[in-house]
Amino acid sequence: MSSDSRSGDFASSVAPTSHPQVARFTITAPADSMVEVEFGTDTSYGWSTVPVPAPPGGGPVSILVAGMKASTTYHMRARIQFPNGKWLTTPDQTFATGALPSGILPTISASTTAGQRPSPGVELVNVIDPIGISVVTDFEANILWYYNNAADKSWEGYAFPIKQLKNGNLLASITNLYSANVPQTIPYNSVLREIDLTGNPIRELYLSDLNTALSKMKTPQGSVVQALCYSHDVLPLWNGHTILLVQQQKSVWLTDPPGPGQFTILGDALVDLEPNFNPVWVWSVFDNLDPNRHPMEFDAADGYDWTHCNCVQVGPDGNLVLSSRHQNWVMKIDYEGGSGGGAILWKLGYQGDFTLVGSQTADTDWFFAQHYPLLLEANGNQITRLSVFDNGNDRCFALPGGCGATSPAPPPPFSRGAILTIDETAMQASIIWQYPLNQYSFWGGNVVPLINGDIEVCASEPVPIGSPPPSSDAPSQVVELTNGPNPQVVWRMTVTSGGAYRAYRIPSLYPGVIWKGE
Repeated sequence: MSSDSRSGDFASSVAPTSHPQVARFTITAPADSMVEVEFGTDTSYGWSTVPVPAPPGGGPVSILVAGMKASTTYHMRARIQFPNGKWLTTPDQTFATGALPSGILPTISASTTAGQRPSPGVELVNVIDPIGISVVTDFEANILWYYNNAADKSWEGYAFPIKQLKNGNLLASITNLYSANVPQTIPYNSVLREIDLTGNPIRELYLSDLNTALSKMKTPQGSVVQALCYSHDVLPLWNGHTILLVQQQKSVWLTDPPGPGQFTILGDALVDLEPNFNPVWVWSVFDNLDPNRHPMEFDAADGYDWTHCNCVQVGPDGNLVLSSRHQNWVMKIDYEGGSGGGAILWKLGYQGDFTLVGSQTADTDWFFAQHYPLLLEANGNQITRLSVFDNGNDRCFALPGGCGATSPAPPPPFSRGAILTIDETAMQASIIWQYPLNQYSFWGGNVVPLINGDIEVCASEPVPIGSPPPSSDAPSQVVELTNGPNPQVVWRMTVTSGGAYRAYRIPSLYPGVIWKGE
């Protein structure tokens, strides 16, 4: 449904797009003005887009309006801000959103604890396995936006993950390889894709094109990387560069079981892409770690998945911080904005370079098989605080007898959200906050602080402690918690028909704009 309006010389119109929940609002704006669109289910509006500048000399401004419930009539108007500080709004117009597609969306429910109020924003949920979809919801679990990651029908992939960019677009690292059962019979494929709010591609980098470019490059240690697939994370940097996490296969000699012998194992690499997605720096775990250290189960059933890196961050000193789930380590890598030599500067975790201090100092108090270590605070160029989702798969690795058949029966694995302080000078770490789930989340998850001080924890398909990993689609859980020694649930979301790899609270679909609800 489209409509037109005219207020003085500011002609405007609203029209549908290829996305049933996204409208295109077009207005003729005067020179040096800024335009935003206010929208809502009635004329009190309540939500808005980010302000957009008029073109030089004035002219048409086109704004994608997203964040609306399906099959609902919305009211819209433009707000024009003039250089002298004055502003005006255009007459009200209406737009009817379309219906949600059938068969591809997860089932989502949510509830707020009586007397509590969630932190502002909307929820971006990265759903994978068995469906590849990303959705944005409100606090009542209404789907306000979605993107079908399996748009390439010939190989239907998952987004590992999807993230919001500062320009308002989104960036998805999409792959059809889910780590286990390597090699697979299907062809490997991956694409790094920037999309606008309608889902239309803006930039793309396919696996074959990346490998062509990588064949002409070497790591700082002199090896050549060929990516088997894109994998588990992508990091947009402030300077327009992008750090892409990929997996590679390499034949190595193993002395420890399953060796001795030559085996083809799965490891990880990092690729620094300049703004046009051309690689300019590459790094590989095969240059920097010993393949004979493999705390997690290491056999053909999981493709000899050696490091299984799943998150990359950038520290205040310009170096990269990489999470290796199958090493139980968070590692700092000498990147220095693309000029670093690639050495591992430190390893955080059991058998790493830091000592646990404080009230929890046992070897089993470390995180194990972790996901999404998020850097929270720094002092100068040193990291001082980070959060992590501690899946706990192989916590028994830190027991005196390890995880072997001859060791004492290990406690069943449990999962938790945790926040640690670290001291990079003294090489000490301390657990200062935790939320034990009383459940076991075999994979996925993240811990994110919210703007009101609460903390959000996503647990992918958790099962009761002592149960085996889910063989079918167990519900994923996302909880917002008060930040204190006894965290209380503020808000809870449940996701079924697909596991929630990550869930983030984003302020809105427009960077710099906070939606506080309708």
